[in-house]
Amino acid sequence: MKLLSVITFFLLCLSASGQLISVNGIDRDGYGGTYQLSGSGYDGGNYWWMCAEPIPGTTGAGSGQGMIANSLSLAGGWDRQNTERLNDYNSNPGFYSSAYPKQINILSYVLDTYLRWDLAGASGRFTEQNSTAANFGNDDAFYNSFFTVQNVLNNLYGAPGKTDYTDISFGEANPFTFYEGNATGNTAAIAARQSLFNTIVNDVDSKAGTSFFDAYVAQGTYMIASSSFSTANNGLGPEDSNKNWQDALIIVAPVPEPSGAILIACTGLAFMLRRFRRVTV
Repeated sequence: MKLLSVITFFLLCLSASGQLISVNGIDRDGYGGTYQLSGSGYDGGNYWWMCAEPIPGTTGAGSGQGMIANSLSLAGGWDRQNTERLNDYNSNPGFYSSAYPKQINILSYVLDTYLRWDLAGASGRFTEQNSTAANFGNDDAFYNSFFTVQNVLNNLYGAPGKTDYTDISFGEANPFTFYEGNATGNTAAIAARQSLFNTIVNDVDSKAGTSFFDAYVAQGTYMIASSSFSTANNGLGPEDSNKNWQDALIIVAPVPEPSGAILIACTGLAFMLRRFRRVTV
């Protein structure tokens, strides 16, 4: 019954329409960084984001670049980072009742567990963390965790949609390794991120065979900024085709009361009722 209720929750969230927000790039390495967000509850502050669309050739909005996006919950945005992905899910509706719920629950758990606030400094606030992209490759606890979790997101997300929710390393000879790009030449940082990635994979594998992820409720608030254009509009061509910037997972705020997370995800009240996790640039 618990699994059925969770599936019902995700299907209900899918029907929720997103609110338009303005996204302005601040600084990024191509796969993660900070955005200035306005509209639909955002106050024009800067927020950490990580790429949620592992499509070769796409890029996140950088300094002086921007887009208009839909602000969606993880459940509402998981299938629609581009029209091709949404068509893939519509053609395979079984995804919604199989891998889809657990993928989101696993990602929520990984974000909650391996990208904790106390990684950012003595006070445990992300506002203390320097968001200059030139620092992203440093052997630093926050950067190592941030880009390792971003690597988990991209491997778990899959493009097109994946049916095996436990295989976050893809089981291929060359899985995505986004964290190595910004740490090129820093062997200590790469080693730390590889080690953490393996720890996360082993942790997820150990729990996936139980009911742990069936009804996991996120402790933090994580949203999707989705442009939902075709992959052909990849932000790299003429100005009129610059529509499909990488869709981004936005780290918004912690959810103090776990029991309220489902309600918040479906209603969008998280923006107004929870402290924003903003960054100082």
